[in-house]
Amino acid sequence: MHFSALSSLALALVAAVSVQAAPLEARVPKACLGFRITSPTQAGLQWTYGQCYAVSWDVAASTVKTIKSVDLYDAKTNKKVVTEVKNIPASKGWTENFQLQMGDDLESGSYYFKVIADAGSTTCTLDSVKFHVDVNPNSPPSQC
Repeated sequence: MHFSALSSLALALVAAVSVQAAPLEARVPKACLGFRITSPTQAGLQWTYGQCYAVSWDVAASTVKTIKSVDLYDAKTNKKVVTEVKNIPASKGWTENFQLQMGDDLESGSYYFKVIADAGSTTCTLDSVKFHVDVNPNSPPSQC
């Protein structure tokens, strides 16, 4: 009797966990399906404030037309630090090189990009992988 009660409880728990997970595509608006960041995608990158970087994407079958902004976010607080670039045709596929700016948040730490795109009546939002930014006051800014 004790064994059958435990078996029933275990089956109920497995069923509850299995039902809870929904496919990622179910949560993404149809207009955004296929839209993805293609760089940066490697975790653990080490970047330097003021140096030149780029963000790239693939629109695939999505209806994304314009990248409204590529914003830098503090990974610890999830707060926007600064808009790096804005209003880029999505078909271009990348931002071109830009100087990594951090507004008034000149602290080394973990950051990520939030790419906000316009797909007609839908806004598509993607977060890049997190990367570490070193702030070195002796490192001169790059000309991109």
